[in-house]
Amino acid sequence: MLNNRISNQAHSSTRDRNGPCISVTNLKKQYGKANTFTLDGISFDVEYGTVFGFLGPNGAGKTTTLKILTTLLSPTSGSVYIFGKDLIKKQSEIKRKIGVVSQNPSYEANLTVERALDLYGLLWGLHDSRVRKDKVNEILNTFDLESIRNSKNDELSIGQRRRVQLAREFIHGEDMDLLFLDEPTVGLDPSARRMLLDYIKKHVMSGLTVFFTTHIMEEAEYLCDEIAIIDNGRIIAFDTPTGLKQKYGGANKIIEITFKEVLSQSFIDLLKKIIISSTDSDDQKDKDGNHKNYDESTSNNISKDKINTTTTSHIDIKETNPSAVSITVNNAEEVISEILQLVSKNGMQIESISINPPSLEEVFLSIINDENNSRNIERK
Repeated sequence: MLNNRISNQAHSSTRDRNGPCISVTNLKKQYGKANTFTLDGISFDVEYGTVFGFLGPNGAGKTTTLKILTTLLSPTSGSVYIFGKDLIKKQSEIKRKIGVVSQNPSYEANLTVERALDLYGLLWGLHDSRVRKDKVNEILNTFDLESIRNSKNDELSIGQRRRVQLAREFIHGEDMDLLFLDEPTVGLDPSARRMLLDYIKKHVMSGLTVFFTTHIMEEAEYLCDEIAIIDNGRIIAFDTPTGLKQKYGGANKIIEITFKEVLSQSFIDLLKKIIISSTDSDDQKDKDGNHKNYDESTSNNISKDKINTTTTSHIDIKETNPSAVSITVNNAEEVISEILQLVSKNGMQIESISINPPSLEEVFLSIINDENNSRNIERK
């Protein structure tokens, strides 16, 4: 596992940190003679000493943005300032202070792990051999590479190569002010992944700024100070992880119920009817104004894997537990009351029940789905 060693020494206060670390304004990118923009006027700022999450589905524009920010691609229009310097005019100065871990594997096949790190230390300006050796030993220990220090990179597993790829970006230590991480935990086991995130957090506490992309929402929620969500070349949401959940999660709550019995299809159908009766009460009440009663004899055949009821409510049947359901609704208390009546009427027993706010992943999917629905409506 990754070691927790890290210097607590803050970055030098003499460095100019006025304004944001990254400032992007109306950035556009158009490839060739295409009629559409891969990036369509995005703007955002990244503050020093923070982790900025840049999230989106495949093809949203994340990779194009990352390539522009790391000087691998020129924008069609717009401006980018990093460390207060124009990215186009001051590329060389900026590149000396940034690190990049790309999504694609990158390693020196015929070099041992130790030799590769030593070479990177030399390239990053650690000319004193003793200082460089100490730094290499520290990195080997931190990233749990000691046992493979004499192994060649082409002899390593995918996860080991990924750790080496990550480790070499930290070889220049305090000379790096900004680190770009493009899905850095791909190939890492859960323990190594969590230790890496903690290691990044500690570096951020001592002044490092991180631009972070991932498809794992738990990582973004754990690590990021702010998050921008991009889709179809436009930033469609921007806030803290908590702010996104509050703003876009709305009144939705997740009810998780585990029963003592395996759920039958007919009972699942009844749950759907209960949610419909609670979320669309006008249509589901009888002439006396009471909710209609349902039993297994009145149920219809509906898909067990996922039952959509409204745009804000649905039932998920957990594949790993045929006795558990996860229900997303915007009127949890009323739904629970109805469910308890249903359970009692059908002679069933509940083992556990909980109400939770939506996760960042659920909010992310909701934002993306809403954006896709809006585009479909516009096309019509």
